Amino acid sequence: MRRRRALTTVALTAALPLLLATAGYGGDAAAGTSSAPAQATLPLVTAGVLTIGTDPTYPPMEYQENGTYAGVNVEILTDVARRLGLKAQFQDVSFGDLRPAAVSHSIDVIGASMTDKADRQKDVDFVDVFYAGELVLAGPGDHSAWQQPENWCGLRMAAAPDTTEADIVTGQSALCSAAGKPAISLVEVDYLKSADEIAAGRADMGVEGLPAGAKMVADSGGKFQAVGKPWQSQPWGYGFAKDRVALRDAVQHALQDAIADGTYDAILEKYGVTDGALRTTAINGGA
Repeated sequence: MRRRRALTTVALTAALPLLLATAGYGGDAAAGTSSAPAQATLPLVTAGVLTIGTDPTYPPMEYQENGTYAGVNVEILTDVARRLGLKAQFQDVSFGDLRPAAVSHSIDVIGASMTDKADRQKDVDFVDVFYAGELVLAGPGDHSAWQQPENWCGLRMAAAPDTTEADIVTGQSALCSAAGKPAISLVEVDYLKSADEIAAGRADMGVEGLPAGAKMVADSGGKFQAVGKPWQSQPWGYGFAKDRVALRDAVQHALQDAIADGTYDAILEKYGVTDGALRTTAINGGA
């Protein structure tokens, strides 16, 4: 697996103190009922710090701007850390290495746009934060036939490895092969780089997650278009090692508080992604 910037960290200090309760809970959180354990009781990589692993290459959800972390997940998790009386410290980890980093306790939480899926729940637990799907895109022209995935056989499709987007390609490719048709060639790219491969003629289509993929199409000036409807809409979640239950539950309830008091909605509105808002958080709500 590739690691791009696994050791870079930036600390964001909580601006306001918060009086904390001492109880934590699991399962679905009801609005307005959450409370968080005192930070001294939480298992953390570094005392007083919430160490968040992210791959900041995915605007508007998580990215860097002039050397500073920005985006929806950055602001939500900074607010969550504040509610827990902690500093938020972000560490660059390539997407495919995020789950191993959580399992090995190199980070406390996965703070990237990661789909909560049953196969990923085998090694990490998720606190669901957002709801989105995947977008198939292509260059200009009539690609109406490609709205049917059985017509993808023999094509070249660009997607980032170790992602749900790549799973769509490989899964459909397996169906092509099983039907005696040519397999789909997976062209591995970084996030939001599938359009480059299409423009260069190295890929026929690309797969990107929403809402970043939709923004890519909208900003392209007609150079790219969405093909069909979004795929596999599922919750995205923040990931935790299986033995970090107290921390997982504390973050879940702090997040539910942010939903209840409007902070969560304000962050999503700032970045124009309110369509993916959840009203109630859940643990391992994906399938």
